[in-house]
Amino acid sequence: MTPETSPAPAPPTSTRARGRPRHLAAAQYGIWESQRHAPAVPLHECGVALTLTGALDRLALHRAVARALGETETLRTRFHMTPHGPRRALVPPPLPVLTVTDLRHEADPKAVADARIRADLATVTDLARQDPCAHELFLLGPERALLYFRYHHIVLDGFGQYLYLRRLAELYEAFESGRAPTAPAAVPLERLAADEAAYLRSPQYAEDAAYWHAERSSTAPPDGSGGPDGPDAPPAAEPPDSPGHPAAADGPGIPRRPVAADGHAVPPDGHAAPPGPAVSRTAVLTPHRLGTLLAAGRGEGPAPVGHEAATLIAATAVWSYDRHGGRTGIVVNLPVTARRSRAELDTPAQLANELPLRLAVDPDTSFAALVRHTGVKVREALRHQRHRAVGPSPRTAEPVATPPAPQVNVMTFGALSGFGSCRATCRQYPVGLVADIDLNVYRELPAPNEGRENEEVRTGPGHLPPYGLRLEFRANSHRHRPDDVSRHRRRFLELLDAVAGRPDLPLARHL
Repeated sequence: MTPETSPAPAPPTSTRARGRPRHLAAAQYGIWESQRHAPAVPLHECGVALTLTGALDRLALHRAVARALGETETLRTRFHMTPHGPRRALVPPPLPVLTVTDLRHEADPKAVADARIRADLATVTDLARQDPCAHELFLLGPERALLYFRYHHIVLDGFGQYLYLRRLAELYEAFESGRAPTAPAAVPLERLAADEAAYLRSPQYAEDAAYWHAERSSTAPPDGSGGPDGPDAPPAAEPPDSPGHPAAADGPGIPRRPVAADGHAVPPDGHAAPPGPAVSRTAVLTPHRLGTLLAAGRGEGPAPVGHEAATLIAATAVWSYDRHGGRTGIVVNLPVTARRSRAELDTPAQLANELPLRLAVDPDTSFAALVRHTGVKVREALRHQRHRAVGPSPRTAEPVATPPAPQVNVMTFGALSGFGSCRATCRQYPVGLVADIDLNVYRELPAPNEGRENEEVRTGPGHLPPYGLRLEFRANSHRHRPDDVSRHRRRFLELLDAVAGRPDLPLARHL
């Protein structure tokens, strides 16, 4: 490795803010707790790699990384346990800001880079002593390089990663072209903390808590226990430092039961398989295939909010109904950004939440009707998305024991196709344990002239979607063998094609 430091230091952190202990954000508590209970397990190490094709200006890249780190407080954070609970504090940017590794002499440089990335993600970040992120540039060949960005999930969620990479690309383009970069839109973490504290004291918090309490109570188990909090459990708010405060809830990708020393969640009944490492299989929906599916899901009436998400969640509910032999009450976990204000939407951070959508799958209704029902549930859930509905009970420090449910993470908020004068392709490295089967959805930009077949299928006023979708099925290896995952993927795609072909038929005709 050849470290190269930036000749342009990042903007300094204010003396007042540096090192001053602060409360963790609500979305960070569950991540902190699961990592604390499994300190040797890489539960929350995340990575993304940008393959850059073109003449890369390495000096401009160094300057861009240094500037981006200086602007992004969450990536300059340390976490410590104190007598009053976990706290976070800002530190100066890491040095070097960018490490360069020359692999051009290797027979297969990209494979070597991939192996090194996977090995890096298999190591655990010491949140108290190590930087929560790192940047490494792998040189692969003439006008071909790979920019690897690693981070701990406690500092960034998926949308935060997108915001950060978008800003990094903006800075690189400015420095490459010799222009001064625009001012950052991100705000200090103190501003986000103040907004969160105001929310926890607001009538909206009480309204959100009441909504999720009603959702849990509406699906009482046969014994009449009324769900994890009991039939009469009030949606009470507690002080932010109490163990059972909603801030302690888990975020996307976190086991929703206590974790043992090996990082596995402890089954409440001692029989269910614990979350385990993922077995992954992928599939791609071309723009034409996606357009057909979205047109089917739209059916009569207006398109649901987030029509891609609603359609894929509805399809997952049908698949889950089919898989579990006709169980009509289906839960699908939906990770969301939990961002409502302009400051939250502009600032890379960990703010995400996971919402349990309870869907009624009626075999006598149509897929289009199920998509509309799902759209209504998504709209309702998003109105209350800031409340931590999954995780420890608001009344006690005991975690809620939730049965495994598929998670559908639709990350179609953007995709980088350019990085200055370079063409960029993005690859995510999702890690961590999986409870059952998760579905990650990413935008897939088609190659030139691809995806224009059968142009009579359209999803909007006169055009196909300009992208496809990459579906990544991630299954718990303690519950599913690789051939099981391939079979689940095949069945899911069969159901997609069936409901897209005849969305007006009763679902029973497709099962």
